Amino acid sequence: MKKLIKRNAVRLISEAGYFIKPHIENRNDREHYIKLFGLESVEKRRFYNISAGGHFDFGCGIHHPCWTNVDMDRKWRLAKCYDPERDIAHDLLTCTPIPIESNSAEIVHSRLTIEHITDEAVLFMFKEVKRILKKGAIFRVHTINTDLDYRALKNNDREFFFWFRNNPSISLEQAFLEHFAANASTLTPDGAENPFSDEEIRSVLATKKYEDALDYFTSRCPVELQNKYRNRHMNWWNPEKLHRMLSMAGFKTIYLSQPEQSACPVLRNDNYFDNMTNRTMLYMEAVND
Repeated sequence: MKKLIKRNAVRLISEAGYFIKPHIENRNDREHYIKLFGLESVEKRRFYNISAGGHFDFGCGIHHPCWTNVDMDRKWRLAKCYDPERDIAHDLLTCTPIPIESNSAEIVHSRLTIEHITDEAVLFMFKEVKRILKKGAIFRVHTINTDLDYRALKNNDREFFFWFRNNPSISLEQAFLEHFAANASTLTPDGAENPFSDEEIRSVLATKKYEDALDYFTSRCPVELQNKYRNRHMNWWNPEKLHRMLSMAGFKTIYLSQPEQSACPVLRNDNYFDNMTNRTMLYMEAVND
């Protein structure tokens, strides 16, 4: 059964356009957490990983014994579901307060989350993250980088969209669009009523400013459909937009990062963090000054 679950997980991850880097060793770093943050924070698991019900399982594949996962409670086939003894069930699309005490979190982490929710929900989430973080604590966010998708489209770089490698008939235009506005693409069954054709995608990009074009594409991704299909992407991100949204939430110290280069030592443990498809991703950190 375990082998079957593993095979299914690997297949689903690959189909979603991701892969997980194999662990080189099984690092037990609990003592490191205690040294940096104290026994009480470790025992109460004041390290929060926030997800949006998008991929893999409850917690988006991160299950560290010192951490608490915050995610949408939905059924996962052959994968970890919500555990009320350890987890917090919360739907980010509702734009309601996260049930965590203010000024209590040692770290907040979020990967492959904000591409699954609206700008309104992202801003609300970022403000909540700032509220719950202790002073001087770090928020690390990891999402798709739409600038890389656009570069691949312009360069006719089909290899970039490796998750479609077994579907050579899929156009570059639809591969590009599906990665950040899935319901507006012709590739998505039961998506928007009027998906964009290849010609329309090229026309929009040629006639609108870049960010306006991306917003126009995502405007065809209604929340009603996202509530039904949580694994689909409905939002675009690049360094400028992510920095802007973090700033709007009240963060002042904001900086780009790279895999395994967090300013927080425990977040450099790639058995748990920064082990996804880094070739398509954007990393950023913000400090609660």
